[in-house]
Amino acid sequence: MAAVSAAAMAAVLLLGERPALADPGEPAEVEARRLVHVLGYVAMDYGGSVANGAVTSVIEYDEQLALLGEAIHVATRIQPSALESGAGDLAQGIVGVRELVEAKVAADRVALAARGARDRVASAFRLAEAPLSRPDAERGAALYQENCATCHGPTGHADTRRAASLVPPPANFHDAILAEQLAPIGVESAVRFGVSGTAMVPFTFLSARDRWDLAFHVAGLHHPEPGEGPRPLDLPDYSMVELAVRSDADLRAELSARGIPAERHAALLAELRRRVAYGGEAASHPLSIARAALDRGRAALREGRLVDAREALSTAQLDGIDVAEASVRTVKEALADDLGDGAFALRAALAAGATTDTLDAGMATLLRDATYAEVALARSGRAEGRLVAQVSSRLALRELAAAALFLAALAAVASSRSRRVVHVASGAALLLALAAWVAAVLGHMAGFWRTLTAGATISLALAALAGAAALGRRRGARQVSSHEPLHGGLSRGGRAAVFAAALLAGFGAAFSALDAALGVSLAVAPSAVAGVLFTLALLAAGAALVARASRAAARRWASPPAWLACLLCVPLAGRAVAAFQLCGLLPLHRLPLPRFTALGIDPAVETCLVQAALLGLALAGAARGRRAEGAC
Repeated sequence: MAAVSAAAMAAVLLLGERPALADPGEPAEVEARRLVHVLGYVAMDYGGSVANGAVTSVIEYDEQLALLGEAIHVATRIQPSALESGAGDLAQGIVGVRELVEAKVAADRVALAARGARDRVASAFRLAEAPLSRPDAERGAALYQENCATCHGPTGHADTRRAASLVPPPANFHDAILAEQLAPIGVESAVRFGVSGTAMVPFTFLSARDRWDLAFHVAGLHHPEPGEGPRPLDLPDYSMVELAVRSDADLRAELSARGIPAERHAALLAELRRRVAYGGEAASHPLSIARAALDRGRAALREGRLVDAREALSTAQLDGIDVAEASVRTVKEALADDLGDGAFALRAALAAGATTDTLDAGMATLLRDATYAEVALARSGRAEGRLVAQVSSRLALRELAAAALFLAALAAVASSRSRRVVHVASGAALLLALAAWVAAVLGHMAGFWRTLTAGATISLALAALAGAAALGRRRGARQVSSHEPLHGGLSRGGRAAVFAAALLAGFGAAFSALDAALGVSLAVAPSAVAGVLFTLALLAAGAALVARASRAAARRWASPPAWLACLLCVPLAGRAVAAFQLCGLLPLHRLPLPRFTALGIDPAVETCLVQAALLGLALAGAARGRRAEGAC
């Protein structure tokens, strides 16, 4: 009950009587933002009007119902503009909240339903409810003195002559109850939309960056300035977005869950609010890295520095979007796809010489989606272990399926005398990839080098396989010309090429799979590892079946297993070309075709040319093999 009363008082102090809803005709996204603001207000304020199934404040209760009624009309009006087709009926979710309010249920049930409805609206429009760039402490302090000090006081105590004349009085940011419930996201929302019935008007003249600078300053007012010493050893890692959406009460609860004693909370909160939120101390979440890089890229575009913009976009994808893919998929599958496709489209647009306005708009969209993804992850906490295992296993399957069949086909192509070579190489490749991945993680290897490692090894594997093919065909030709019977087995050089191909292909693909699961495996290691191991077991069984079934036919390079090996080179080649394009080592010319990442098919001229050439070589090799058999 004390917690409910504290939340209610905080709402009254911060938000006053009630937030105003949008005027008809405003953009749908603005109305959606205001809906999120209103639902957050209801979630926090309802407890001050109902207790134990009875209304304790008729005025507050009637305002709750009126707000929700207006919100239903707004949600109905903006529903056709929702970005996510799976968002459902936005208005219906708010109707459910209103029904709970009418039934005078407990405050925690209303808060849970209101937050769920709020999250559906935010998801439908992918609202970027976090600063797009790191807040500026000096700018925030200056904005506060210029726009807020008259009412809230120079230090946030609301002790000015102007404050004494206002009814209701302005918020005192040093009030113990209010301070615990205060989060930057709530302050930014109040500054953006104002509070009807109070002196708090919308600060529409402030930019989004100004509002967030101001919000972070207000959230830190009641904390003392931390000393100049080093970062406390028991300070947990928090990203700037996590600090934007968490109140002090949320942070205290999480610190307690980590086993940090209560007497340390005040010092750690001061460190988080006054230093970590502004500086490089904040945790480098992959999406934080992506958003910072995209912000740099937009600045470079405006200044005409296209090379720097291209480098920033590459960093955003390799060190941010790709690493975070697994984690984002635990929240929303379509969002992960849109982030990857958006980055690919921007790289192609840069290579094609698109206009600055087009590129800036694309980066703005990608930045918005990355911000929404990071906020969604910050609010969702840890995903369920089963979901994490499912996502990680699917990513591992995507990365390793082609390579596993590729290795099985190599085993079938090679003679029984060479088969052991392939098995040894495959096992060694997995161990080598695991060791290299651990070294990359511990050494914080940049995404550029991880991607280049995978692409280069797969390319070398293809070259080794080509060498095996050439040696196999040469030996077969000698046997045909001498009228000797064709028999199994490659030459010593052929076996060496098969060994190299198996080792490099296995290493490249396994390293890619581990890299793809990096984000999720660091978050929930046991579940992710279980999913990857399960996938590896399935692929190993499938590869063994393919090798066994094709063993009898694996006597000539032109046999069906050999064709399979050539065909499976296609997705591997696509992955290699895409890796070099990601690293900026190959040009990128986009084609109007869908992307199939699992098959290594990126709709680019370069990728399609390489894959078409491989298919042509496979068909030519098959035709030549048939002619050789006919000559026998």
